[in-house]
Formats: sequence, structure tokens, C-alpha cells
Amino acid sequence: TPPRGQPAFLVGNHTNTLDPFIISSFIKRPICFVVTDDDFRYKITRILLGWLKVIPTAKNIPDYVTMRTLIKAVKQGQIVAVSPEGGRNWDGEVLPLDETIPRLVKKLRLPVICVKLKGAYLTWPRWTNRPRRGRIILRFSCLFENPAEIPDGVAEIALMIDEKLRYSELEDPEITKHTFGGHNIAEHLELRFWLCPHCRNFFVLKSKGRHLYCSNCGARWELSGNGTFVLKRFGEPAVPEARNFKRYIDWAHYNDAVTMPMLLDRKRKGKNPLVSLAARMWSSSIQTRSDRRFKVPQEGTANLTPDFRMVFTRTEDNKTLIDTPLIGMNGANVVWNHKFEFFLPQVAYRLAFYGQSAYFWHFLTKKLGEMTPRFDRRQGV
Repeated sequence: TPPRGQPAFLVGNHTNTLDPFIISSFIKRPICFVVTDDDFRYKITRILLGWLKVIPTAKNIPDYVTMRTLIKAVKQGQIVAVSPEGGRNWDGEVLPLDETIPRLVKKLRLPVICVKLKGAYLTWPRWTNRPRRGRIILRFSCLFENPAEIPDGVAEIALMIDEKLRYSELEDPEITKHTFGGHNIAEHLELRFWLCPHCRNFFVLKSKGRHLYCSNCGARWELSGNGTFVLKRFGEPAVPEARNFKRYIDWAHYNDAVTMPMLLDRKRKGKNPLVSLAARMWSSSIQTRSDRRFKVPQEGTANLTPDFRMVFTRTEDNKTLIDTPLIGMNGANVVWNHKFEFFLPQVAYRLAFYGQSAYFWHFLTKKLGEMTPRFDRRQGV
């Protein structure tokens, strides 16, 4: 740890709600954590975060107030902890590094404390409400103790940090040799998996206890506490392309890899909407990103159109309340694991999908963003 009064950045993989408290217990100096402003909207998290130094920020939105506060903390000689991924990840894999931290390291010439948390994901996966019993290992390392060692290129700084943090917990035998025990360990897994690999239908998976099953084809799996599955029943009828997975991480990769090709295939076949989900929608007029007071929810249906727009229609009168493209959607993120949030001018929206995946919609905004140049060419835009 740098001497008291010397500023530094602390970066680590963010997989567990309690990461800030776990890390703080191993660092002798106070740490100032950058956390999302939603964590301050609920009494229990507000109380817990009151034990830490924190800088609130909005998810996936340029936040200049946060940046000024962060730089001020650095100039005061504090250690500032930031998730380089921009949030808690879903699968125990370190996500691609955001450029913000490397740029700040270059500008402010600061050392970087890197911490790799191993076992934190399986102790409390993002998609479940319940923590499990297990062991967590922390690996600390430091970059740029001598500011003269800091490269001039942002990409090189990012690569050096990425090499320290790169990690996939569910592919680490040091961790997966242990079983992380608890009750109902498959609870809410459908918040992450939206596709049955046997019948290849969307939003048909349900969890109960230790099991995940398909309400369409009857397939059933039992989840173990080390991220592996045991097939209990093969789905009938199954499609020729049916797959079965013994590891959570392989299913997650498959789920993400085939989603967009399947949606584009539905589009070519003239299906409209591409998918449809019962949903509950909240809205709030806003002056600033942190000023959100959501109204009584509206019941309705969220549809994904062939031109990749989200259309929400109210059940009582079939009135369209939202019709907006997913491409370029402002501030898209997942709140409390089951609510999809985004912003239109002067309005914030949140949608929940009665136990089905909000992350599906966030995933699409990211995937469409990656595809935008060639996607627009196909659309003739």
C-alpha cells in the first residue's frame, strides 16, 4: 500500500455485492469507493455504504460531477477504488477494461493497486439474491510505483492493467474444486439465461431450488455450487441444434453467441415482434440523472420489433407508452439485477419482466452498439 497521503487508484474485478467491504478489510488505509447512485436509494445499502467513503455515480452515463469529485479525492491524497468494468459482472469473468482509468492514470501519474478476487463470484453470483458459503482469495499487486514507469500510451496502460486483472472464476480449478453451498442455489438463474439450449426458445426457463427447467420442452438441470450442471431430463421435442452444457460458463457463452443470429433469423422469416414479454414499467421526470422519483407502475407488454426498437404497450388500453430504438439508447443498464433502466430526454424509465431477464435488453444494446456500422449498412441507414 502507498504511504499515507500518497494517492493511488485501486482496481479489481467486481463480482460480489460485498466487494468494497471485503477489500477494505485488507487495506490499512481508508479507501474512497466509486459506487452507483442507485445504492443510495434503499435504506439498508445506504446504511452499509455510510461505513465507507464513497463517490456516487450514474451507470453508463458520462458524469462530470463524479469525475471532478474523483480528481479532488486524488489531490487530497486518497486511495480511490473504481471498477474498471463499470459495474458488477454476470459470469465471474473480467470484462473489457474501460478507458477512463488508463486515461486518468496517464494524466495524474498515479500508482495502481490491482486486486483480483477469486471465489467472490461463486459466493454471491449477480443473478441470485442469496449469498453462499465459500472461501474468497484476494491477490494484490501494484503497477507504476515509480511514476516514471507509466507508459505514454493509454492503450499500453490499459493492457498492463488488464493483464493483472484478467480472470475467469468458473475456469479456475483452484476455485471450482470447492463447492459453494447454500439453499436454492439456482434461484433466479433465468435472469441470466434467456434461451433454452434444447428447444431454442426465448424466456421459457424457470428456476426452483437447485434446478433450472424449461416450461416449453420439459428439460431440467441441477446446478452445483461450483458452477456445473447435471442434466436430469432432456427436452422433448428438441431441435436438431440442441446442446447440453455441463459448465455454467459454456452455457453463458452459448446463450450470448446465438442470441443475435437467432433474432436476425426471425427477422428474415418475417416474425414481428421478434420477442414479447409481459412487463411492468415505471417512469420519472428528471432534471438530472440522479433525480429520479418513479411513479406508480404501468402493466403491459415489451416487444422487440424487427428494426430493434423496444415498444411498450399498456395492457388496459393497448396504448404505446414507449417506442425507442435500442441502438444508441442512453444510459442503458440493469438495476438490482431485474430492472432494465434507460433515459430519454427529461424522462427515466425502468422495466421489470416478472422474473425474466432484464439483462437481455442491456445485452442487446451493447451488441447492437458493437454491430452498428455493418447493421446500419444492412438497414440502408
